Amino acid sequence: MFALIWYAYRVARGSTVLALTLAVAAASTGVLLTYLVGQVVGAVPGIVTGGSRAMSMVAFGWLLATLLTVFVVETTLPAIRQAAEWSMSNRVSRDIGVRVTDPLLAPWRIRHLEDPEVQDAQQRAKGKDGYQVSFGLRILPGFLSSRLTLLGSAVLVGRMFSWPVAAGLTAVTLFMEWHRRRVLEGEVDSWWGLTEGARRAGYLFDLGMRDAPKELRVFGLGPWLVERYVAQWLDAMRPIWQARRRGTLVAAAVGVLHLGAHAFAIVLVGRAALAGQLPLTQVATAVPAILAVGASYNGFAAVQVRRALTAYRAMCDLPGVIAERHPETGEGGRHPAAAMPREEIRFEGVTFRYPGSEVDVLAGLDLTIRAGEALALVGVNGAGKSTLVKLLAGVYAPTTGRITVDGVDLRELDLVAWQRRIAAIVQDFLRFPLSATDNVVFGADEHAGDGAAVTKVATEAGIAETIAALPAGWDTVLDKTYDGGVDLSGGEWQRVALARALFAVDAGAGVLVLDEPAAALDVRAEAELVDRYLDLTSGVTSLIISHRFSVVRDAHRICVLDGGAIVEAGTHKELLAEGGRYAQMFGLQAERYLTEDGVSRA
Repeated sequence: MFALIWYAYRVARGSTVLALTLAVAAASTGVLLTYLVGQVVGAVPGIVTGGSRAMSMVAFGWLLATLLTVFVVETTLPAIRQAAEWSMSNRVSRDIGVRVTDPLLAPWRIRHLEDPEVQDAQQRAKGKDGYQVSFGLRILPGFLSSRLTLLGSAVLVGRMFSWPVAAGLTAVTLFMEWHRRRVLEGEVDSWWGLTEGARRAGYLFDLGMRDAPKELRVFGLGPWLVERYVAQWLDAMRPIWQARRRGTLVAAAVGVLHLGAHAFAIVLVGRAALAGQLPLTQVATAVPAILAVGASYNGFAAVQVRRALTAYRAMCDLPGVIAERHPETGEGGRHPAAAMPREEIRFEGVTFRYPGSEVDVLAGLDLTIRAGEALALVGVNGAGKSTLVKLLAGVYAPTTGRITVDGVDLRELDLVAWQRRIAAIVQDFLRFPLSATDNVVFGADEHAGDGAAVTKVATEAGIAETIAALPAGWDTVLDKTYDGGVDLSGGEWQRVALARALFAVDAGAGVLVLDEPAAALDVRAEAELVDRYLDLTSGVTSLIISHRFSVVRDAHRICVLDGGAIVEAGTHKELLAEGGRYAQMFGLQAERYLTEDGVSRA
């Protein structure tokens, strides 16, 4: 518990101190109110009968005024405390979001993101219900208040009636909390083993809610998805339920013990009162205090704080898990990457296979990309074209072989600086639910204020007129779920992505990668892109990947990737003259176009 308090204090000092102070105040006023009620009840008979030891009306008035004041304070504190707790929780949630995601996003390689153990470690850091640490911290002041109420009420029972009874009630209540935490340990142990199942269930839920609603309806997969989701969720939760069932009978017995102990204590107070051994004041104080001891047990808070502590420790361990399993996820070497490549980029005997796979995507690949050259890469689906781009960008390291830039091994380059030298439009480019301006300037956000450059690249990408026609122009949010937002067509989005890559080039990037840049474009837009391709890539080293031969035919050099290696290289005319793999694929595509229209577009 103290580890959580210290963490919250470091992140949200003011609201944490306020929330904990109010928790102490709430417990104190609750105990004081119990004491004052006893004093008032004990004083009433004497005032009514007018005995010699009766309290004066003035003193009784002050006692009532004090009671009323404490009551008002006690009823007011929860609202103030809740505001402080939410303020603390909000600040902590922001920090947790950074501490959980930063270890995953900070590395400039991405191999660790596909590691199931890393994904499970992230899930444990979030907690079973998502960001469990912040939820547990929001509960913590209440838990602290209930614990102080327990101790303060026990002191009243001891002073007004019996210290052994007070000690016994406290022990029984703490035993009940201890048992509940022990049951929780079984749940936590089960939970640590089922995070993969929970992730699968979460994936199915997101699939139905966000990722594929149209396809699910078109293919009538709604019932199947619900059935699979329920099955995965049940499989994930069954170990926890089993752990709970194992402790149900014992928990019931502990509950009966707890209830019986407090009932017995009240009986003892009643017997003492009937025997004339306990004054009314002490009876009126001891009975509510006994009830307060029993009611101060807060099993739910104990569970949540324990879960929060488990998640907090997992959050602290997450960077170590990533570093231990993937020591290569650093920033590379220290060799400066400024103005590179000046001469060439070389793939030398590069072999690569994805984590967990037994198949090489690239096998002994040799490739040279000359500085300033417009190089095209073609091949069938699954040949490894996009994988080659990932290796070029350094987000993966070759399994064997090496990649050099101007003779320097990519592992020795400042990886962060090298990746800033690359501008890319990839097949699964990002569609930020932000303004049109942001979607372009994110190519080089350090130059976000350069409006002239934004206009220039938008014109080059052929998207300027479309953006200008939007309701708020460049300030329009490109997401129709936002008020005033607008969604673009697939082709328009691809032009925005192209503008983003060109903006990075305009800001100084030296390598332009266009991975299927015409995939979402119609025939006319594709023709425009082909006509302007060499102009767009002039002055930079460029790599264009496409299955459309019309897009790549004007490149300075075309390489054919097949079986994980480069099998042919040359200009469009040279490769056609060779009659090899390229000529065969070109002929198949040209024949398809001729068959459809009678006119070749290849």
